[in-house]
This record gives sequence, C-alpha cells and structure tokens, in this order.
Amino acid sequence: MKTKVIGRIIIILIILIAILGGVFAYLYFGTDLLKTNKQLFFQYLGQMVEQEDGFIDNRLSEYSNKKYTGKYEDSGKFYVDINMTGLDADVLQTINDFNIEYSGKIDNTARKNEQEIAINYSDDVNFPIKYKYANETLGLQTNYVSSKYIGIQNENLKEFAEKFGITDTAEIPDKIDLFENINNQTRNFTDEEKEQLKETYKTILQTKLEGKEFTKTQNVETTTYAVELTNQELKDIIIAVLEDLKNNQILLPRIEEMSKETLELMNQNSTEEVTIQDIIQESIDNLNDAEIQNGNISIMVSQTDRKLSGITIKSEETEISLTKSSTQGVLTYTVEFNSKDTETQDNMRYFMSASYQGLEQLSSVNETYQIGAIITVNGEEQKLVYNLNCTDTFKDNINIEDYAEEEIQLLNEYNGEQIATLLSAIGERIGQVNTMQMEEIGFSEYGNPMLYAFPLTSLSLMMYNQATNVVEDNSMSEIEKESFNQKFIQYEGEQRGTATKVLIQAVLTNNISQEDEERKISISGVITLDRDETSVSTDDISTTSRYNIEMNYNENGLIHEIIITEI
Repeated sequence: MKTKVIGRIIIILIILIAILGGVFAYLYFGTDLLKTNKQLFFQYLGQMVEQEDGFIDNRLSEYSNKKYTGKYEDSGKFYVDINMTGLDADVLQTINDFNIEYSGKIDNTARKNEQEIAINYSDDVNFPIKYKYANETLGLQTNYVSSKYIGIQNENLKEFAEKFGITDTAEIPDKIDLFENINNQTRNFTDEEKEQLKETYKTILQTKLEGKEFTKTQNVETTTYAVELTNQELKDIIIAVLEDLKNNQILLPRIEEMSKETLELMNQNSTEEVTIQDIIQESIDNLNDAEIQNGNISIMVSQTDRKLSGITIKSEETEISLTKSSTQGVLTYTVEFNSKDTETQDNMRYFMSASYQGLEQLSSVNETYQIGAIITVNGEEQKLVYNLNCTDTFKDNINIEDYAEEEIQLLNEYNGEQIATLLSAIGERIGQVNTMQMEEIGFSEYGNPMLYAFPLTSLSLMMYNQATNVVEDNSMSEIEKESFNQKFIQYEGEQRGTATKVLIQAVLTNNISQEDEERKISISGVITLDRDETSVSTDDISTTSRYNIEMNYNENGLIHEIIITEI
C-alpha cells in the first residue's frame, strides 16, 4: 500500500514537472516574461534580417517580383502640398492645384510600356502626353506638337550623344535597360546568410555594449527597449562594424557588385586601383582621426505584437527613426529625421513614407508614397510635401502594340544640327502653349507651377532662404531666373562646333518667344546677333572646331549676352 502511494506521488511529480516545464518553455519562448531587457533588445533588433518575422515583409518581396516580371495596368496621381510665407494665397493655391495623372499598361515579358499622362494645371487646363516604349524605342507624343511620336532608339547611345558635341561619353551606356529587374539575385541573401550576418553583428554589439543598462518603456500597443551610449562608444561600434565589413565574405561581394560601375569610373582617372576595401578603410581612418564631442546617444528598439516595429537613434538635437506598422490590411514604412536647435527652437523635419494595400491577394495593389520637408525658422513654417498615389492591377491579357509605320519620328536618323532645329521648334511650340495656358489660369507672371514643384532641393533651399530672410522680396523670381539661365549655362566653357550651333539656336528660339526685352539675349564674337534679331547664319561655326562660351549677366542676374570665341 505504501509503495503504491509513493508510486502515485512520483507520477504526480513527473506530471507536475512536465506541466511546469511546458509552462516555463512557453513563458520563455512564447512570451517575453522571463527574458532580460538586454535579451529582448537584441532579439527584436535581430528581426531586421529574419525571414518570417523580418522587418521587410515577405509580401513586399513577392509583390516586387510580380511587378517587375509580370503584366499589369497602372494608374496614379502625383501632387504637392506647399506652404511658404510671403507667397500670395492665389499663387499658392494654383501651385497646390497642379498635379500629374497617368494611366497605362506594362508588359515586362515583352519589354513594353504604354502610358497616357496629363499635366493638370486646373480642372479645365491640362497638357496631355503619351509615352511608349516598344521595339526597344522610347517615344513621346502630344497633339500640341505633332500627331507622331518623337523617339529615340535605345541603342548606340554614345554615338547619339556625340551628335550634340559631347566628347566625354565614358559615363554614357550604349543602351539603358529600362526593364532591369531590381530583385537582382546577386543581391539577395539566403536564410543561412541572413542568420550568419545577424549573429556576426549581434556579437559585435553585445561585446561593445557589455555592462550597459537596458531600459524598458511600455504603452498600450508598443514596448520599447533602449540603451544609452556616449558619442565615443557609438564611434567605437561603427568602427568595429566597418572593420568586419572590410572582409565580410557575404556583404562585400554584393557591395562590390552594386558599386562596380562607380569603381570603374573612379579607376579610369586613377594611377592606383581603388577597391571597396580602400573606401571602407578610408572611412575607418577618418573616424579614428575625428574629434568626438561630449554627448549621449539613445538607441531604441520597439516591438508590437512581438514583432519589430521601429528603430530610433536619438541625441539631444537630432532624432532618426525607422518605423513599420500593419493595420487593417495596410502595410506602412516611415523614415523620419528631426533636427532641433535647443536655443532658437528652429526645427527641420524630413520624412518619407510608403504604404501598401492589397498585398494579401496580389491582384490589385494600392501604393501611397510621401516625401517632404517641413522647416520652422523664427516661428514660421515652410512646407513642401510630394505625394504619389498609384494602383497596379495584374492581368494576363495585356497587349501593347508595336509602333506602326510612320507613327514615330526617330531622332537617331538625324544629325546634330537637324536634331537641334527640331527640338528648338518643339520647345518654341511648347512655350507658346505654356504662355496660353498660364494666361488661362492667371499664372502668366510666374512661369509655370511646375517650376515651384520641382526640384525638391531647389525648393528646400528657397524655403530656407525665405525663412531666414535671405530672400526678402519676390523670392519666387529667383527660381524663374535659375530656370531661364539654366537653358544656356549648360553650354558655358569649352564646346565643339555642333554644341555651339545648338546654343545659338536656343538663343534664337528664346528671342522669338520673349516679349520682355530684358529676357532677350545678344551674341558677339565669332558671329554677331543683336537682341532684337531673330535669325543669324551659323556658317562661320565649324563643327570640327572648338569654341569658348562666356556668359554676361545684367543687373537682375539674367544672362543678356553670350560671347563666342574660337579656340
């Protein structure tokens, strides 16, 4: 009897141990209850490269592969959101009303793309363009200019560039692969390689962060694990990572592959061959020589539902964050940079986000992109935000016709002077249409809303200048001046005869289309052209000779004279 009792007790103990062991295993592997903040920091940081729980969703890779190898119809809309102090409200409204819409179809299997594009200035005023890529030929067409496409064959591009007087064609390829699959297999990683990379850099970080205190903060949905480093400690970590990267047999070959063309160009003008290892070593040397200011950096890793949802690096004045969210079928990634002057409270915020909806079925996917800058100086906010909404709908019955006979006018078939004459005529016609359309929307004094929407760098600089009172009056005219001068500045310096003739034709086109005398340009030197003249012989310009082009500016900063001398 006693033996039976002991046996039962042993069985009960074994069952309890099994149960407790299972509970313990679940608590450790299925939850975060029994792990330290440090363990959890590295656990979620490691999800950056994991296959299943990785930061980059597997569905994105599937969508990207389907998009760049399959057939689909596409449509989208690009628009801007601009707010700048000092701009007239009506002008600002016209700029924000400007948008570009497109729709078309793409067949990657046949290397064809066909799009209809509308540049919309208002509900009633627009400039339509057709784009088509077929027969390895790119063409553009608008009824405002011609019923035919104006096109370029995607071959012998070096030879084509030489028609414009370009002598240095080393950086110009003979052909541009417009259908290159960005999912280049040489850049993908196997699961084993991902695991090896994770363990390698996890070990480096753990070694460098030995003894550091890791903290935990929690809100309703997100838990964040953080560690604080000195600037010197962060510098040491970066150097250690670079030292490994210099000889890493997984990453290094891929970096070399992606940098192949850049390295070739660098080595063309170098007596000694430059390698990726050389570049990495130079970065290490620069960091070792750099003086590091006192200060602290916080590195924060956040998780939602036990999956990595964000990484943030924060100092007293700057913060960089990368976040991911997935709610109601919408997957969103956001990158943000904030910089704040603690004394003046001036702030700069740059951000970029990408959202995807429909990744589960992959039949129709909606994409939303946003990139922008918001700068606050002296309490005044300047904002520029670019937006793109688009939809890709996959279909098997996509058909894009080849160019029909007499449907396209190929620039490759003409010489440089003929091309210059044709393009000048096209430019003149587009200028006439633009003048008409700008008058129709009441924007004739400001050129075109596109001048204020592109490019981001020029507008950001202008926004900053406005905010700091560098440009006090009529600051938008600075953009107009830059746009006007750029048409001619590109020819400044030493040029071949062909390019010189193209410049002269551009001046003639300008003088014909300009009513404002201040914007007309004279030419002197080898040939003479008064500002009021609209024709001139270029017989004295030899295509085999070389010329020096010099620009003179008027008191308002506009080019008003071009001097051409033979070298």
